[in-house]
Amino acid sequence: MMVFFLNGEGKMYARYGGRDAHSADGRQSLAGLHYTMQSVLAMNDREKKMFAPASSEKPRFLRDLVGQSFGHDCLHCHQVKEILNNRLHEAGQWTRDMVWRYPLPENLGIELEIDRGNVIKEIKAKSPAARAALQAGDVVQQMNSVPIHSFADAQFALDRAPATGVIPISVRRGDRVLEVKLTLPEGWRKTDVSWRTSLRRLVASPHLWGEDLTATEKKALGLSTNQLAFRQQNSIPSPVQAAGIQGGDIILGVDDQSLNMDVAGFARYIQGYYLVGDKVTVNLMRDGKRLNLPLTFAPAK
Repeated sequence: MMVFFLNGEGKMYARYGGRDAHSADGRQSLAGLHYTMQSVLAMNDREKKMFAPASSEKPRFLRDLVGQSFGHDCLHCHQVKEILNNRLHEAGQWTRDMVWRYPLPENLGIELEIDRGNVIKEIKAKSPAARAALQAGDVVQQMNSVPIHSFADAQFALDRAPATGVIPISVRRGDRVLEVKLTLPEGWRKTDVSWRTSLRRLVASPHLWGEDLTATEKKALGLSTNQLAFRQQNSIPSPVQAAGIQGGDIILGVDDQSLNMDVAGFARYIQGYYLVGDKVTVNLMRDGKRLNLPLTFAPAK
C-alpha cells in the first residue's frame, strides 16, 4: 500500500507505506497512518509549509507510457517499472545503482518507529548514523532536503541520495533542532530486491546448494555451531563447474565474510544482495584444506 498526501494545488506533503523483503505490511500500522495524517495536517496549518520534491519533473500518464503496443490488458505496478527500466536500457542511461531503489534507513544505521514513522527507534552502533551522533528518540524533520513524516518519506529521500557523499539531516531533540551531516559509504544503497518482480531477472542465483553440516561435523572441522557450512550436492550447475567447485565440497561462504546462517539463508542472502554478473570468491573446504575459488553469478533458470 502507498498513500500520497497533497494539497489543493497538487504539491506533495508526504508519502505513507513502503515495505521490505520480509513483509509487504511489516512497515505499516493504523497508528502509523494516523500519526502521519496528523503530522501532515499540522504541516498544512503552518504558515511556512514544507513540500516534498516531485518524483519527476513532468507528470506521466499510463496511456503515454505504454502506447498502443500493450493492448487492453491489465497493467500491473511492476510492469510500469519494467517499461521504464527497458527505456533506460534502450537509451543507454541504465546504471547499476538504479537496481537499489528506495533503500532502507537501516542501511545507514537508522531504525524508525512503525507507529511514529519519523521518530528514531534505534541507532546501530558504528554505523554512519552513529558517527553523525544521531540518537534514539530524535524526530527526523528533514532528510536530504525532503520533509519526513513517515518511513516512506525516508525511503524517498534516500532514493534521491547519491551513491557516495554526504546528505543533510535535520532532527528535533527535545527543544533543540540539530543539523547534521550523514556520510554515505560505498555500497550503502544495497537492499534486498529479490521480492521486486520487475528486477527478478537481475537477481543472482548462487547455484550452490546442499545439506547443512551437523553441529558434530562442524566441531570436527574446527567451525562454530552457527557458522555457514553445507556439503555441495553432486548435481553441479555449469557456472559452479566453471569455478572448479565439486560435489562434496564444504561451502563456507563468499568473500571471507562471517555468515551465521543455514544453506537456505545463504541462498536468500545471495539473492538479496548480489546481481547477475557479480564476481565473488567462494570459500570452501575440500579434503580438510581451505580453498578460495572465483565464481561469477549467473541468472536463475
